[in-house]
Amino acid sequence: MKRILLLSLLFAVFAVKAQININIGSTSVGSAPVSSFFSYSYIQQIFPKQEINANAAGNITGLTFYLDPSAALNDSSNWTVYLGHTPKVTFASNTDWIPAAQLTQVFAGTINKTGNKVEVVFTTPFAYNNIDNLVVAAKENSPSIDINNFDEVFHVYPYLQNSTLVYKGDRAVVDPASPPGGMRVDYKSAITISGLTANLAPGCPLVISPANNAQFVFLSPSVTWQSVIGAASYRISLGTTPGGTDVINHQTVNGVSYNLSPSIVLNRDTNYYLKVTAVSANGESAGCMDYTFKTIPPIPVNDACSGALQVSTFPYAYTQADGMSSTNNDGFILACANDGMNDGLWFKFTGDGSQYTIKAAPGVAYFDPKIGVFSGVCNSLVCVGTMDNGGGGSAETMTITTVAGTEYYINVGSYEDSVDMPEGAFTINITKL
Repeated sequence: MKRILLLSLLFAVFAVKAQININIGSTSVGSAPVSSFFSYSYIQQIFPKQEINANAAGNITGLTFYLDPSAALNDSSNWTVYLGHTPKVTFASNTDWIPAAQLTQVFAGTINKTGNKVEVVFTTPFAYNNIDNLVVAAKENSPSIDINNFDEVFHVYPYLQNSTLVYKGDRAVVDPASPPGGMRVDYKSAITISGLTANLAPGCPLVISPANNAQFVFLSPSVTWQSVIGAASYRISLGTTPGGTDVINHQTVNGVSYNLSPSIVLNRDTNYYLKVTAVSANGESAGCMDYTFKTIPPIPVNDACSGALQVSTFPYAYTQADGMSSTNNDGFILACANDGMNDGLWFKFTGDGSQYTIKAAPGVAYFDPKIGVFSGVCNSLVCVGTMDNGGGGSAETMTITTVAGTEYYINVGSYEDSVDMPEGAFTINITKL
């Protein structure tokens, strides 16, 4: 009898422990898992495998969400809940819903609030593979709203930008097979996942920047990652081979970022392998992946005025894909009084008395280009004119009237006249009118 009782107690203990709590102490509120302030809602959230940190694949038997004990949910209680696997970490757009065909309905009916919890128990468990990320989707079907002190009542915590996709409205129940456009937010539900057991050691950090497989990374980047529950510190390694530590060797970091500048400057046009682990009293996260990225290309041949690309045929079009690798050489181009600019990328042509239109269209949103046109020689430029009407990501266009036999130098650079800023990829078009 005692043996049976002991075994029963052990099973009860294991059952209690078979759950994973993710930021359940958060008290911020938001529109997840459902909206209580709109009649209808459909919301998808992505919980990365690293964040769940389960010790094995297993059956998810239910979910618990948290809210203030005083909150009312009388008119926001008709739920349909779905789970699914996804390789995605974030939503790429406001319509980037995970298709209904990739989701499994695990609950449909009326939920009940007990104290500060809404516990959703599944009729049939969901088999989580512990390989992919987990998507949690919930649809609220009641045609009215709850009035509370806050617009929304469910507790959420900050996470990656665009990790949750939200639709909420008052017109009709959402069809998950064809949901309308929503809005992406940077928070997720405080949640308990029942049926899975967490590793004792913390999970692997999710690296935010540089993104995995990123190209054209600058030479002294800031490495950032998502915080990990239970982590006391982190360790970062960086090398030129998979698992390598020849650049940074298990550097301990207190925080969620590490700036390579100014002590470490990476090589151009080089593949790097980055690993970040989390450390707690229970150990260090294991099995963390290498994130790989490639630095900016070599310095362009037309980086300096002396290397300006010769233009002889019109119309002329050239895409400067390696624009981000330009330097500011010896300083700023100040030939035009009170209208200087960065020393960017250079082109030249010989005038024939005709008018020419010059257009520089940036290929990246961060680049705010300016066009400078000069005559003379590289070490003694004479101002012809400049153009900077738009902002970051906007094209610039100017027209000049040439003098026959005069050589003109075109500089496409960042607009600042006293701060060295990076150029970006762009396309230049020169047209003879």
